[in-house]
Amino acid sequence: MKNVININLIIDYMLKHNLSKRKFCKLCGIGVSIFDKIIKNDLNFGIKSLFKIADVLDIEIYELFNC
Repeated sequence: MKNVININLIIDYMLKHNLSKRKFCKLCGIGVSIFDKIIKNDLNFGIKSLFKIADVLDIEIYELFNC
């Protein structure tokens, strides 16, 4: 199954800013368990988490989705 969320945007941002998973989660204000769900394509999390990630990445929410 193809990832619904474009995790490459997240991973690229983390690499560019030398952020660990925990540091990225703290920056976004989300839990590590939510981050893991997003990366694993488990869609059992609130949309609010994606808004927080999009805000940190300085992108629009729709850019996080693979179409």
